[in-house]
Amino acid sequence: MNNYLTLPISAIILISYLISFLLVKNKKISPTTQRRFWNIILLISFLISGTIGLILAILIDLKISILWYQNLLSLHVKTGTIMALVSLFHLFWHLPYYLSLIKKK
Repeated sequence: MNNYLTLPISAIILISYLISFLLVKNKKISPTTQRRFWNIILLISFLISGTIGLILAILIDLKISILWYQNLLSLHVKTGTIMALVSLFHLFWHLPYYLSLIKKK
């Protein structure tokens, strides 16, 4: 059984975000630079997780067995964990926009 390292990955992402938050608060980087950085991490994790997910789905649909299936699955889950956590940052940054959509209706 694979170890997906969910807790260590989560800790690294959360500590990294805290560091970037403190850098913004201490005016070492701008909020725009911080958002840009995390948006790039979100994009990269989405592309890796999404691409591997499609590959795995095709392999399953076509009943193709490969030796490194478990490695692909593990990478898919790990990048998916990163994507999910960074998506939460993204959600909170844009929460006023989403709430304004709800209030208008």
